[in-house]
Amino acid sequence: MIKIYHINTGSCGGCDIEIGAALASSTDLSLATTPQEADVLILTGPITAGSQRALSRLLSDASAVPLIVIGRCAIDGHPFGKGGMQELPDVAVRLQLEGCPPTLADITAAIREAITRAIDKQ
Repeated sequence: MIKIYHINTGSCGGCDIEIGAALASSTDLSLATTPQEADVLILTGPITAGSQRALSRLLSDASAVPLIVIGRCAIDGHPFGKGGMQELPDVAVRLQLEGCPPTLADITAAIREAITRAIDKQ
């Protein structure tokens, strides 16, 4: 079972709905209750000024867990003009998944790819 910890930093909810559908349609994906017990972290939403500090702390505490950034606003803040992982250039991102929102098939594939890359890196 692949455990996922989902972090939302102010998204519209589109990516979150697709993530929920991906989890519901998969027998090998489930939600983790803490970032430390997760196999992968997924981030949605632009990184707002109010969420940046807490997100930085969370990512620092779970730095060994691969991070997938899902959706354009989480990647570069589009269409808001700022935000996204470009606000935290020192954070290692395993995968960035384009889309607004990406499909549940693409989300599922990205999660599995991040896990495969993490295993291959060991």
